[in-house]
Amino acid sequence: MVHVSSLKMMVMIGCALFSAFLLAGCGQSAGVQRIGSVIGIPPENIPEYKRLHADAWPGVLKMIRQANIRNYSIYLGEVEPQKYCLFSYYEYVGDDFDADMARIGEDETTKKWWTHTDPLQKPLPTRQDGEWWAQWREVFHFAGSAMDRPPTSRHGGIIGIGADDLLAYNQMHASVWPGVLEAIEKANIRNYSIYEGQIAEGEYLLFSYFEYYGDDFAGDMKGIADNEITQKWWTYTEPLQQPLSTRQEGEWWASMEEVFHTD
Repeated sequence: MVHVSSLKMMVMIGCALFSAFLLAGCGQSAGVQRIGSVIGIPPENIPEYKRLHADAWPGVLKMIRQANIRNYSIYLGEVEPQKYCLFSYYEYVGDDFDADMARIGEDETTKKWWTHTDPLQKPLPTRQDGEWWAQWREVFHFAGSAMDRPPTSRHGGIIGIGADDLLAYNQMHASVWPGVLEAIEKANIRNYSIYEGQIAEGEYLLFSYFEYYGDDFAGDMKGIADNEITQKWWTYTEPLQQPLSTRQEGEWWASMEEVFHTD
């Protein structure tokens, strides 16, 4: 299934808002735009939102596919106690983004769908003019080696970051140490992106998306944690981050629930 209502933000903008740091050896794949965006959702609206997206209308899903949207996931995250947001990630594989978004916006089935989904959402006060969902900026991407099978699982996480630490964080992730990337690759992680944005004025978050292709997630994550180069990297990055009070025991980044996905 897919979170289809976040596409309205892109239609309203009417242009491809995508910016990313191209990292050495881990830049954007040719012909693909990775787009991350965020919107709030009141806790009382979450059950209805999930119900709708558990059985998204076939006509809406068909239109998304025709508009060259692929690998679309939506995550539910608790950024503060009883304060929730939806974090979406998708890939655009077409060659005329404006035209494809216009097709979605003109589709009668999709417009009817939005009459059900829009009232459940609460746009962020920091969104730009014309946005419904707030477009966030990709500050890191690691593609990894190509895989010939679907991922075993997909993962989303969130963490805070201070405004004064954004520059240092961005500079570090513009040139990630090769040993760190090697550890990520060895841990069967691919298509790893981190996005940066404001939940409220002056209140910054990072959200991450990655795909896991192994068969021992806990073991592979331990391999990263035990890696000496990764440990050294964390001595620089962790002081820049602000773990959320909503994270589970043992977490640094708070994990999120993937509530929708379409290939």
